[in-house]
Amino acid sequence: MNARIRRTAAMDPALVTAWEQLQVHYDTYQNSAPFWTAYQAIQDALTLAHPERRIDVCNQLATLAEQLGVVDHAQLLGERCAEHVSEDRYAESTP
Repeated sequence: MNARIRRTAAMDPALVTAWEQLQVHYDTYQNSAPFWTAYQAIQDALTLAHPERRIDVCNQLATLAEQLGVVDHAQLLGERCAEHVSEDRYAESTP
């Protein structure tokens, strides 16, 4: 994939800045430790800004990383338990 994601009207406003930052860091670092450090900082900022939507913004950010080609399959958080990967998606990759 590794293609730029265009901003669309359907994009969650909470993620506009995050996806721009994600792309810049991926362009700079690819899938290396500095990218993942930046990813975690972006995720932390999103969850602090939107505590009532933590799972949703984390899943949206993971999906953007998948669309960038950073990972083959994003591991999404389940609604029931934020500490575990969703059993509905990519269950074969759960610990």
